[in-house]
Amino acid sequence: MDKQLPIMNDPIVKEYMSMLFDNNQHKEYDNTKGLVEYIESMEKQFEILTQELRDIKEQLNSMQNPTMKMRMQSTLNKTQDVVDISMNKLNDLKTNLKNSMKDCIQSFKQHGRSGIVKMIDLLHIRDGLNGLQKTLIKALNRTNHMIQTVDSMTVEMKNAKRNIKNIGLLLVGKKANHENHDLSKLNFIQRSSRSMHQLFKGMAMKTSKMMNQLDNFKRESVRGHLKLISSQSNHQKNNKNINKDQIR
Repeated sequence: MDKQLPIMNDPIVKEYMSMLFDNNQHKEYDNTKGLVEYIESMEKQFEILTQELRDIKEQLNSMQNPTMKMRMQSTLNKTQDVVDISMNKLNDLKTNLKNSMKDCIQSFKQHGRSGIVKMIDLLHIRDGLNGLQKTLIKALNRTNHMIQTVDSMTVEMKNAKRNIKNIGLLLVGKKANHENHDLSKLNFIQRSSRSMHQLFKGMAMKTSKMMNQLDNFKRESVRGHLKLISSQSNHQKNNKNINKDQIR
């Protein structure tokens, strides 16, 4: 993931959040802040995942067994693909959120700062979260497959090493010295694969929670927005009545 300005420090996000807070839309402020913090947290998780993939590739490149290396490379490439897709989904979500905030800021300024801050496009954001969640589920399946592959390869290599040792004892009459360079590489990949799987599991759970919160946020924001409009409408009517009385 390219290094970008943390979303919490983005000028558009800061301005929109200030608008909500300054106009006493504190519930909307808290819910929007939760969404922004979710995106920031997910970006950090993807940075960890990207580093894990780099470390696995480094270990894989130094493996000596060409057959196992090719087999592992195929599995890793498929995992990399789904990670890239997931990261792109998150970037799209972040871009859509900022664009929606920008529209809300412009709308607020165009209407003469009436005190009603238009809410972000929750439906579009919800769709983005749903798309991201689907790729995270695919990533879970892909990392689970990678774990199974590397576990199987590790068992095969240990068995092969044991057989070679037995043949050496029979033919040479002494203990065969076969230190397997690739086995330590596979052990490393085993640990990293499990770490990635756990990360994706946590990200998927966090996304499900965010989707539920967004559904509640949508219902609350509609009620709050209608209440605010009604309140301002009554205030305008009262002002008109006062002006009529003054004219009389």
